[in-house]
This record gives sequence, C-alpha cells and structure tokens, in this order.
Amino acid sequence: MAASTISLTGKQNYNPLNLTGINNKSNSSPHYVLKIKRIIFDRYITPILGKNWKILKENLFQINSIMNKVDIFYENTKDESLIVYKYMLQVIKGTIDTTEELNTLEGKLFDNGKDVAKMNFKLPRIRLKPEMELYNLIIGKPDKKLYDKHILAYISELLQTEYITFKEIESKLKLRAN
Repeated sequence: MAASTISLTGKQNYNPLNLTGINNKSNSSPHYVLKIKRIIFDRYITPILGKNWKILKENLFQINSIMNKVDIFYENTKDESLIVYKYMLQVIKGTIDTTEELNTLEGKLFDNGKDVAKMNFKLPRIRLKPEMELYNLIIGKPDKKLYDKHILAYISELLQTEYITFKEIESKLKLRAN
C-alpha cells in the first residue's frame, strides 16, 4: 500500500508503507510523474514513431497544458528527465505545426481549380549513407555521382569515433585536404 502525503512545504511526498515496518522507498519517480510520462508516450511519442498524424493532431489541443504540468512537476521533484520530456513535446508541437503549414502550402501550390482529378504522392526522403551525406555537405556533390573512395573511407573511419560532431569531421577533412 502506498500513501501520499503533503509536507509543510507543500511538496507532495510518496511514502510506500508495508506491514514489515521497513521503508522501501526507492529512487523512482512519484506516481503522478510516471502517469504524465505514460500520457506523453501514449499520445505523442508512440504515434509520431508510427507516423500516425491523425492521433497527434487529435491530441494537440492539450499539449500546452501537459507542458505546463511537466514544468510544475519538475519544480516539485527536480526530476531531470522531465526537462527532456518537455523538449520532446516542444519538438513534436513544432513538427505538427510545420507539417500543417506545408500541407496548406501544397494545397495552394497544386490547386489551380481547373483539374477534374489529380493525384499527389508523398514519398519519404531517401537518405544516402552517412559517409555520402557528410561528403555532400562538406565537399559538395561530386560530378556524375563519382565519390572519391579514399575520402569516403576516411569519413567512415571518423564515424567510428564515439560522439564525434559534424564540426570535428569537417575540420579533420579540411586538414587532410591541405
């Protein structure tokens, strides 16, 4: 059995009680923090992973109030993971807003009012291997799509370094070119 109490500071404390008299209080988050995390996962993160935009749009109306609760819960618990959840919600909100703007612009761009029927296909962007993406960003796209194999191998070798940044790769490639 678990009891929740409020201290004189106004902070809610979660106190697990048992018949042995031993306090098995663990470092886990309070139940209300776990509940808000589950809500965020169920309503926002899982649908975005499944590209289920309908569920995301349906739950967008409460994203601001959930972010406010996350702020309040962070102030009460100082649980650092709540900051990550807040940032994820901000990213999701921005992504949904951008997607809706793009859909509106596409509608204006492709709707000339003269077509009887039209079909548009949205295809996911095809990404190159990371080595080639970095090659294109730093050196530029090669003519006739002929990449320098030695540079690709060097970039691939650099990517083996844990947590390497784009700037580090760029500077090492420039040093090697000189």
